[in-house]
Amino acid sequence: MNKKIILFLGVLAVCCGCAKKTTTGLNDSAKEYFDAWMHVHYPELQSTPLGAYVLSDEEGDGVALGDGQEYPYVRVNYTVYDLSGNVASTSREDVAQKVGTYNETYYYGPAVWKRSSVYAGLEESLSQMNVGSIRKVIIPGWLTSDARYSTQQEYLDNVSGSNAIYEFEVVEAIKDISKWQIDSIGRYVDSSVEGLTAKDSIKLGFYYLSREVPKDSKEFDSDTTIYINYTGRLLDGRVFDTTIKDTAIMYGLYSSNTTYSPKEVKYYKDEYTSITLAGNTVIDGFAYTIHEMKPYEKASGIFISDYGYSSSGTGKAIPPYAALRFDIEIVDKP
Repeated sequence: MNKKIILFLGVLAVCCGCAKKTTTGLNDSAKEYFDAWMHVHYPELQSTPLGAYVLSDEEGDGVALGDGQEYPYVRVNYTVYDLSGNVASTSREDVAQKVGTYNETYYYGPAVWKRSSVYAGLEESLSQMNVGSIRKVIIPGWLTSDARYSTQQEYLDNVSGSNAIYEFEVVEAIKDISKWQIDSIGRYVDSSVEGLTAKDSIKLGFYYLSREVPKDSKEFDSDTTIYINYTGRLLDGRVFDTTIKDTAIMYGLYSSNTTYSPKEVKYYKDEYTSITLAGNTVIDGFAYTIHEMKPYEKASGIFISDYGYSSSGTGKAIPPYAALRFDIEIVDKP
């Protein structure tokens, strides 16, 4: 048996034997286990005021993040491990490939964290870091909550969770998430969308690009049923949804259980939010793009997350605060 395991079991037995039998706190057993594990694996480390343990720290040369008042959002690359060193989740493509969890349909890249919503153990570290800093920290289960208390004991009394090790790099500090989204999509339009500039939004954070329209095409003059092909992608080009088989194959989305063909849209002239796709409601940006289109037009809607999946994202393909692009063509009924 591994010597560390034997030592850990011995320390744990001593801790449990010395514990007062009258204690019934929420985390009594969890803290005994965690303290024993730390004693065996990292006996020399000192805890932070809230009870986390910093394994490594590389200071960045960017702005200091402070207490979150000036920079309430950050973008980070991260990997989460359990105490055995197994990767539980990661935003890094290279790590996912290394451990065999890579999926080409998933988003990999920096994640936006709202600091008031991250774990207390993470925020304690963030408040001490700069942009460019890289830290690896052990976070006990009682600090895996977005609740905020002043002392370690208050967390021990009120929060329970799973121990974790976070390794993360701060790549950007964000003062105003709305302005950041507007500026980001504007840079994309300026650099990647021929025929449009950042000033050409038709409403705040929404761009419409007509790519091809028949000369005799007129606006829809009433509610109707139309059919479309479409491809949805992130602004880095990663496709997350399409009705086109060849596109699905190219981007690793193809499924033999999916029918790739034009989809039925219920079009409402006076109320774009009522538009449905194959009987289902759609995000505002998708609906608004269709509402702007003329019969048999090819067009693109490019928009910030306010018109998409907002601060939550959806699934593994669309992260929080992601701007989206939909390329849509109105076609004949299949």
